[in-house]
Amino acid sequence: MKFYKYHGAGNDFIIIENFSGEIKEEDKSILAKKLCHRRLGIGGDGLILAESSKIADLKMRIFNPDGTEAEMCGNGIRCLAKHVYDRDITGKKQLIETLAGIKEVEITKNHGKISYVKVNMGKPQFERDKIPAIGEGKLIRETIEGIEVSAVNTGVPHAVVFVNDIDDLNVEELGRKLRYSKIFPQGANVNFVQQIGEREFKIRTYERGVEKETLACGTGICASAAIAIAIGLANYGETLVFHAKGGDIYVEMQEEIYMTGPAEFIFWGEI
Repeated sequence: MKFYKYHGAGNDFIIIENFSGEIKEEDKSILAKKLCHRRLGIGGDGLILAESSKIADLKMRIFNPDGTEAEMCGNGIRCLAKHVYDRDITGKKQLIETLAGIKEVEITKNHGKISYVKVNMGKPQFERDKIPAIGEGKLIRETIEGIEVSAVNTGVPHAVVFVNDIDDLNVEELGRKLRYSKIFPQGANVNFVQQIGEREFKIRTYERGVEKETLACGTGICASAAIAIAIGLANYGETLVFHAKGGDIYVEMQEEIYMTGPAEFIFWGEI
């Protein structure tokens, strides 16, 4: 089986082309657990399967290291877009089907090389039944487990916490506490954000399904941008930069969220 390894701002993925359906549905979760294992497999924050679609250029299926399937992944979709472009499967503008809907993706090039990938992430969902979260209305600045939390769905459920010092923070302990809070019936990714400039933020994320801090989370950065605007820390139409441990990602929110960031090929192999 041939695989391709990519990362988007340090968030790393195994990509396998499954256009002919060689990998059966019942095997996908088991395969993700095996291949994503850092010691006994290839190692990765997720397994992405590139599959055929009847309504878009291709379909993205993404499975976490624990075998659960995620609806969407911002860094992952950028890596997939670069992969299928480099392999001449698609052009620079792509429609990719995900469990969170069809996403518009555009490859940008500089001096003949791919520099960034831009994704229309769609409209953020603030209503609790769309996140999902227990209760009614929007979940903005509510105290959960003793922590002031906001929440939004940007393809997957996200909790967002603004802090004064992001470096002096036990992300895994606090993230796990909120991720398993009963207010989130399907769990949530948890983002800790510190504003360091007018349009500039630092971010660290505990990811559901990976069950630890990752170097970056694209949907989490989009969620954090949406909450920053909702609580008055930023404005619509501005380009916001988020510094994750693995690199920088840019977000602009109009009616929909546009995320721009890197996607890098690492290596390919057979297993």
